[in-house]
Amino acid sequence: MGNIIEERPRIGALTRLATVLVLIWSVIAGVPAAAQAGSRVVADWPIIDARCAPVTPEGLVGYGCTKLSTHLQRARLDLRYNRPPKTKDKLYTNVRGNYAIAQLQDGKYIIGYSDGTKHAEERLLEQMRGRAPRIEFDPQTGKVSYQPAKASPIKEGYSEIEPCKKTCNPALEAAKVRDKFTYSYRWNPGPNETTQELHDKTNHPKTGAKQVAVQTLLKTREPGPILPKSPEELAKGSAVSKAVGKQLGPVRPGGIDFSSVQLRYVTDGGSGGNTYSFETVTTPGQESKDGTGQIYDADNALNTWMAVEPSRFWVNLNPSQPDKVIDEYLGATAVGRILLEADLELKRAWTRSQDPKTAVGLEYWNRMTGLDGACIRQWIVPKAATIREEGNRLYILDAPLEVKAEAFDFTIPSDPNFTCPANPEPSMAVYRDLLLPELNKAVNGAPEFKDLRRAYLSRVAAEWYRDRMTADGRAEEAGIDTNDVTALEREDDWNPTDVFNQYLKELSATKYELPNGVTVTTGGVDFTQPVKTAKVSDTTFKEQHGTLPSTVDKSLTEVTKTSDEKQAYLGGSDDIPVFVALKQPSGAGGGEDGGGGGGGGLPITGAPIFAIAAAGVLLILIGMAVLWRTRRVRWMAN
Repeated sequence: MGNIIEERPRIGALTRLATVLVLIWSVIAGVPAAAQAGSRVVADWPIIDARCAPVTPEGLVGYGCTKLSTHLQRARLDLRYNRPPKTKDKLYTNVRGNYAIAQLQDGKYIIGYSDGTKHAEERLLEQMRGRAPRIEFDPQTGKVSYQPAKASPIKEGYSEIEPCKKTCNPALEAAKVRDKFTYSYRWNPGPNETTQELHDKTNHPKTGAKQVAVQTLLKTREPGPILPKSPEELAKGSAVSKAVGKQLGPVRPGGIDFSSVQLRYVTDGGSGGNTYSFETVTTPGQESKDGTGQIYDADNALNTWMAVEPSRFWVNLNPSQPDKVIDEYLGATAVGRILLEADLELKRAWTRSQDPKTAVGLEYWNRMTGLDGACIRQWIVPKAATIREEGNRLYILDAPLEVKAEAFDFTIPSDPNFTCPANPEPSMAVYRDLLLPELNKAVNGAPEFKDLRRAYLSRVAAEWYRDRMTADGRAEEAGIDTNDVTALEREDDWNPTDVFNQYLKELSATKYELPNGVTVTTGGVDFTQPVKTAKVSDTTFKEQHGTLPSTVDKSLTEVTKTSDEKQAYLGGSDDIPVFVALKQPSGAGGGEDGGGGGGGGLPITGAPIFAIAAAGVLLILIGMAVLWRTRRVRWMAN
């Protein structure tokens, strides 16, 4: 018995040691996330790493947390680092676009990508049906290659971004494969979300979760789970979202029309974050107007001007050119809608300026007496913007617009008897003298052109970014001139043809009871030319805008009024969350180039599967040692 009593403290110590090890492990590692996974109603998509959260019933999964997702990561790495020299194939070059992958019933893997004309999921469906050459990924070699078209049903699919409700979701549902797809970043807003807010969280160039996860992949070149470093990282976000938050803050400033915001200040943070500040007007004694949509619109315009080639920055309402109303890429965006509707508003402003019930209109028609009239082409172009550049800081001080006009001969398809006057110049002289100044006042001050003015200010900032990024080699990775507008597409049902038809209707309906007939117009908005700028000197800037730098700096933390209280500024700085590749050594990754964004990303949960297994083996060995020791003591006692 003496031996038994002597061994009991040792047995107890071993037991307590095992218990302590279990407790320590539970604190350090947590319960493996896979053990908490509930049933999935869509399909059974196994997680490859216990640190990943389980796939949701809707198909949301961490980036690189399934086999199919890692296959797409490997395909991305091959496309990025083994691209053919000087290729213009957007399969290789469209780094910021959305990519998708599918496994077919015949065992092959195919890749889809977005490029402005088609979404990644649409390309997968074309290949599934044998209507386009296959873009195959070989898991054995990690290589992507074009192969002959061959139909085969989709067995399983994965898209980096959630299939959009306007185009991709209906297409996948029609093909009866929507429930076979998973994705990593949300795109379709829920009941309490706005589309602009969610898209900013998911796809903002600097802070969007999807964009930063991909940049982390390209930097580390390690396929596998790439997730936020901690849940707190998801609270970070873009400068635009910070500006929105200020005008919606708990103590909302009064007497400010935030719906009139214009982008007036930007910085280029390189691989880090940028800073924006917006200017708007004050309305003393009135309640403030919400400007959430307008702030996001200014940022959307900035990104559109950078993604689309400048040669496509035009719209055209010409009765004889119904097939040349707007560029196809620009027409898919909110900027395209703004430009085309501004062109229609220009025609309406022209009509109003001719109204003989106004002083200008009456004088116009009096001076037109005896003249033949004219067919006039008029269009809006940017004038030189006045800027102040200080290193990586840009102040946009003024960005006026201008209406151009010239005599123009055209036909109206619905009126075969219509002809333009043969001698338009005398009438053009009257037009330039009386009506053109009125139109210039309208485009630079009237509320119906407010969206166009906001878009042009963003164009000035975009041109500045474009020049800097082209000069230092960042243009390609920034997606400049890719024409990929799939992430910038409007969510509405607006159609450019409707604007053209409305123009023809109003053109035919506008008549005055005057002896010299009716004058008609065509025109457009032409932003295709490079932005011209006039830089102010140090002396002029200090004399005329001496307090602007301090106002802008203060606006990054709170809404700030100018010294005369006629304008107010609000802004913010990109706050880039840190994403990590879980296969990297501890402490690697992240930083400015590897930072990531919120919205749609999943926090790191659970513990490494191999570490868990090792701990389990250790605990089993301890248990066996305790059992063996106990039996040995009992045998000795007997």
